[in-house]
Amino acid sequence: MHIPKQYGQSRVDRCPFCARQGVTKNKQDIPVCSTHTDRFLILKCICGNILDIFSGKWGPYCRCIKCGNINFKKALEMNPKSDIHEEPENSFQKRRLQQKETVVSSKDLDFLY
Repeated sequence: MHIPKQYGQSRVDRCPFCARQGVTKNKQDIPVCSTHTDRFLILKCICGNILDIFSGKWGPYCRCIKCGNINFKKALEMNPKSDIHEEPENSFQKRRLQQKETVVSSKDLDFLY
C-alpha cells in the first residue's frame, strides 16, 4: 500500500544541540532551534582534524582537509553528543587571532626576497 508524502514531512532539519526542529540558522548557517542561535558548533573528523562547516544547496555539509567533503549527519554521528564542543563566537575568533604576527618594516627588504 502506497502512502503519499504529506506537506512538510519530506525534510525536517533538527537542531544538533537538542534534536528539536531547526527553525532558524546560526552564524555558521546550521539550522538550530530558537534557543541555540548564539551557539557555535565545532566538529572533528575521524582523522583528528577540525571540520569546516559550509552551507550548500541541499543544506549544511562539512569539509576535512585530508578526507574531503563529509555529510553533516555523518559528521554529527562521528561526534557524539557528549563530545560536541560548544563555544561562543568570541573565543573561536580569539583562537584564530592568537597566530604569530610578523611585522615587516621598510628596513627589512631581505624579507621580501
